[in-house]
Amino acid sequence: MKIKNLTSLLFLGLFASLVLFTSCDSDDDPIIVENDSIVEIAVGTQNLSILVEALQKADLVSALEATGPFTVFAPTNDAFQALLDSKAAWNSLDDIPVETLQSVLLYHVVAGAALSSDLSNGQELTTLNGSTITVDLTGGVDLVTGADQAVSVTTANVGASNGVIHIVNEVMLAESLPKDITDLAIETPELSTLVAALQRAELVSALQAEGPYTVFAPTNTAFQALLDSNDSWNSLDDIPVETLTSVLLFHVVSGEVKAADLENSYVKTLSTGPNEEALSLQVEVGGTVEFNGDAMPLATDIMASNGVVHLIDKVMLPPNVVTLALNNSGFTTLVAALTDSRHTTDFVTLLKADGPYTIFAPTNAAFQALLDSNASWNSLADIPIGTLEAVLKYHVFAGGNVQSDELTDNQEITMFDGNMVTVDLSNGAKLDTGSGQSVVISATDVQGTNGVIHVVDSVLLP
Repeated sequence: MKIKNLTSLLFLGLFASLVLFTSCDSDDDPIIVENDSIVEIAVGTQNLSILVEALQKADLVSALEATGPFTVFAPTNDAFQALLDSKAAWNSLDDIPVETLQSVLLYHVVAGAALSSDLSNGQELTTLNGSTITVDLTGGVDLVTGADQAVSVTTANVGASNGVIHIVNEVMLAESLPKDITDLAIETPELSTLVAALQRAELVSALQAEGPYTVFAPTNTAFQALLDSNDSWNSLDDIPVETLTSVLLFHVVSGEVKAADLENSYVKTLSTGPNEEALSLQVEVGGTVEFNGDAMPLATDIMASNGVVHLIDKVMLPPNVVTLALNNSGFTTLVAALTDSRHTTDFVTLLKADGPYTIFAPTNAAFQALLDSNASWNSLADIPIGTLEAVLKYHVFAGGNVQSDELTDNQEITMFDGNMVTVDLSNGAKLDTGSGQSVVISATDVQGTNGVIHVVDSVLLP
């Protein structure tokens, strides 16, 4: 709720509540009007210090210093601490979104001044956040909230110059607090290491945002396997924060992707590579479901208020262009060509370097068409190594990370072997080669940590 609208709401609520509290001036139980306002009384009451802090953070102090009158149900410090304890990600009031805090506090304010004797069993009180609370007088003065709390008034009828305060033993909620992704992780024992990692990388608040997000959440066992894979990593503290942040963000995708929505594709994660481009996460659903080549789901569709969580059995490391090729079953022939033992160029080591590279990657079908074009070529081994090496170099641009939206019509790109290809955007995306080919770019922007891959439907020939 915006503060600029609050004053109007307060006075509208006041007039709407005049009928509700017509007995407030009863001679049997008159209001004792003190000189201090509701806020001043709260400030002077040690057990309401957190309430005062909350009012300040929510920018509601001046509103409750207005003429009123108001009835305020004031939660004690213990009540606020219980609220913080109920949501694992909330360690202090600073962790509660301001809009949430405002709404919660306004749920404790009713326009008009009502003593406890003015209340009747079953009476509904409309609060200034628009929701109601129900009075229960069967065993004292209790208030039943929208979240089914039974909140007790422990001290009633504290008069103020602009209303009355009743001290209550719980923070009242109009509805149950939603559990965001971070809450779910904190409440799941097998995700405790993930939570510790998020805390170390200062990403907890990011996953409390509105989203929605899809999180692939590695278990404690998965994190232990990651630590065991590196002799210098005995705990999360040994992993550089920058590395840990990149790895964690690689497990997060914008949008809500449920198990039924998964398909063979690459999805963009919140982790970034060259030029701050989003790194690609490979999803495979043919037969066994796998992420990033070999991570598998253990549990899916764990719903949160701001997205969905899938538990996985491995910590996924952001891939370079070599790993992207290795993980894709459509590139097995390309991988075989790159790793041919006859090479004088160590393509694998070269393409694991920092780059950044732009690679036009032929599919298995493209390589088969190349073999079929020469009657004497039945396998890669039949292609002279000099020819194969020259062809592979003609698929790599070593001068930058060029995504599809950076390609321009008639753009000339000098490949790693020194020859050029020309971009043709006149009818789709194609590459014109030195040998007269017009090769279709069939998929784009598979982004790795050191470069980007675009898929082509033919082997490029210089």
